Amino acid sequence: MTTSVAVLGLGVGSSMPLCALALTARGRGPEVVGWISAAAAAGGIVSTLISPRATLRFGRRSMMLIAVTVAAGSVISLQYVDSLWGWTLLRAAFGAAMAPLFVIGEAWITSLPADEVRGRVVAIYTTSFTLCQLLGPLLTDVVAAFPARAFVICGGVFLLGLPGIAIARDARVVASVGELPDVKDSSSSWLTILRIAPAIIAGAALFAAFDNVILSFLPLFALDHGATRTRALSSLVVVFVGDATLQFAAGWLADRFGHARLQRLCAGSLCILLPVLPWMLQRPGLWEVYLLLLGGVAGAVYTLSIVSSGERFTGAALLRVSGLIALTWSLASSIGTAATGILMQSFGSAAITSVLTVMAFALLLATRVEQTAAA
Repeated sequence: MTTSVAVLGLGVGSSMPLCALALTARGRGPEVVGWISAAAAAGGIVSTLISPRATLRFGRRSMMLIAVTVAAGSVISLQYVDSLWGWTLLRAAFGAAMAPLFVIGEAWITSLPADEVRGRVVAIYTTSFTLCQLLGPLLTDVVAAFPARAFVICGGVFLLGLPGIAIARDARVVASVGELPDVKDSSSSWLTILRIAPAIIAGAALFAAFDNVILSFLPLFALDHGATRTRALSSLVVVFVGDATLQFAAGWLADRFGHARLQRLCAGSLCILLPVLPWMLQRPGLWEVYLLLLGGVAGAVYTLSIVSSGERFTGAALLRVSGLIALTWSLASSIGTAATGILMQSFGSAAITSVLTVMAFALLLATRVEQTAAA
């Protein structure tokens, strides 16, 4: 599991900014970058709906091997395709390959630990993903100097995960999710989950949009304000360093003080941090510190959503929550990147955080709704 997460993080972290840079080099505007990024998320939506049945048929390990192979092939093929329609289809295939890895992996990880240590265990999981994801922009900076084979190298990164997945023991996949006991919550329909746990879904949506918007547009925003390519890509690294280094602290605080209280604090902090991003870029001494804090708080939002799902749901309900989180990720990624690209094209690069700020306020509202319902 650690191998697959690491490869996923490194591959995503390198291929997404490389796509943005390649499209910009061809004279395409941010709205095109947004739509191409949204295509990957749209592929994830379709895959999320069909992957449970496919997993029942082919098995957990086989599904992961297929997903990694498709992801690698779709990225490598970008090297040899010039049309925007071709890129759209390939990025949709990439998104469709990623979704099963999230659904299969996160449902398993969250079910393993006991409640009193779940926050720290999930934090280790998310940190391992982020540590490799932060290396992605560094890899992008290296391979961008070799445009004739840049996508081939990035696609090849995914193939590094095949041996580890191939030798892993394949867990039994039940014929029906109804065979799994719902110990903590027997009401597990998606509508019920949305009603009783809106903060879980709002948190997943916010971080999904944050992850895709920052990966796709932060380098372009920095370049637009006079930064070198190396500094623009290193800014991404700083964001993910903050994400990685603060997750265990977030998990420990969640175990000690409760995930709900910490989620409210993170949502409120993002409402303050996100709008000042354009202003911070002009202050070199504060820029890196700001990005560290921004990445850490945004990453904590997702960690806390995963912790909450494992604490409040089990069995079939937990599987459905994981599936809903994956669907939410794809929808939020698609809508968030497309909307951000359009706003940046219309109002300038300073609009980079407009969509994210609205989503942060929505998360804060969702935490307040849950707090009121629990009182």
